[in-house]
Amino acid sequence: MQWFEEWFDSPLYEIIYSNRDEDEANLLAELLTRIIPPENYNNVLDLACGRGRHSINMAKRGYMMTGVDLSEESITIARSKAIKEDLREVAFVVGDMREPFPDTFDAVVNLFTSFGYFGTDEQNSQVIGNVAGMLRENGVFVLDYLNAHTARKNLVPEEEGSIGKYDYSIARTIQDDTIVKKIHFMRKGKTESHNFEERVKLYDRNWFESNFSKAGLILEESYGDYKGSPFRLETSQRLLMITRKK
Repeated sequence: MQWFEEWFDSPLYEIIYSNRDEDEANLLAELLTRIIPPENYNNVLDLACGRGRHSINMAKRGYMMTGVDLSEESITIARSKAIKEDLREVAFVVGDMREPFPDTFDAVVNLFTSFGYFGTDEQNSQVIGNVAGMLRENGVFVLDYLNAHTARKNLVPEEEGSIGKYDYSIARTIQDDTIVKKIHFMRKGKTESHNFEERVKLYDRNWFESNFSKAGLILEESYGDYKGSPFRLETSQRLLMITRKK
């Protein structure tokens, strides 16, 4: 079993990321409505949608959303959220981004660094090729990734904390141009413990631009945050790339 199959299906994943900034998520959704307005790009695929946070935000803004994720647990949670909010404009499907989806879309989004999980450059590059095949002519692919330069420079080697019934520690290293996170959970007052791993390849904008070009995509714009500020190599925390199918 690969690390993402185990980690993303674990309920502890939901626990450690429970404090994600909803204001930040809304800021990203607002930016997307300016980049791909729903009246022009209505049918959108959220690739590696996780628990559906961004798909649901976009569905509320007028998009017809399809969320795809490899994790069955994530898709189950996402569907429950959509039902709870009575959203009929979003559907969630279990699927692997390494395999092209049979439908075509006005736009595809891949958000919150949900790219670079696979061990080889060829597998990660193939995801971009699959996206190009799922886009209609003149369709848009939005890829929201970390800025590899600042991620290297600002890496936090160790972190620990406490959430609910668990204490946790995270150790971060860079190995073979990959950020490797070792995540350890210990149940408070118990001997129960769990260990997980998370890996993200460190690709720069040149790597993406080269692979976009091979797939028939043109990089039109790069932003450095969810406000739509220009991307700056030395200071931007994000690398949010807007590409269009030729």
